Amino acid sequence: MSTAFDVKIYWKVREKEETKHGKIVLAPHDRFRIGLGESQWVSDGATLWEFDQSPSRQVIIRNLASCDPTQLPSRLLSKYLTRYSFKEKGTKGNNAEFSWSADSSSDSQKGEARRISFTIDSKTAVVQELAVTDKSGNESTYTFHATSFGPAKASLFSFDIPKGARILDERQ
Repeated sequence: MSTAFDVKIYWKVREKEETKHGKIVLAPHDRFRIGLGESQWVSDGATLWEFDQSPSRQVIIRNLASCDPTQLPSRLLSKYLTRYSFKEKGTKGNNAEFSWSADSSSDSQKGEARRISFTIDSKTAVVQELAVTDKSGNESTYTFHATSFGPAKASLFSFDIPKGARILDERQ
């Protein structure tokens, strides 16, 4: 699967908003490539490379098995979409809207969200938008576009360390 996305984050405490653009390519066996702003995360299913182009130009290399599995892209959406009981809000054109909000009967241990809503294309079941308000009141809205399904080139899941980059290898 491949999708481009925009994320708009409103940081409540700082009263600041930021917008970033990115792209995600996912493949079976936790292979992925994510680009967000000047940062990249690449996994071949065994190794994870994190690269920050600026200002540090640093590459962190980890064994994927040492990462928190709930933070892997293959599980991020499913974490939200399976942990909470959503109610259908209605439809807008070809899209169906769903939402969940914490209330006094909600299990506060379920997760880190106060409110979650998402919109899917009713015909394809592709997520169009995901909005999450965390326990601190920060609001993140992801808008997905150009989503496609099919095989990806294997070369997308390898990472060539840029010349002059600082390397922090945490594999053991």
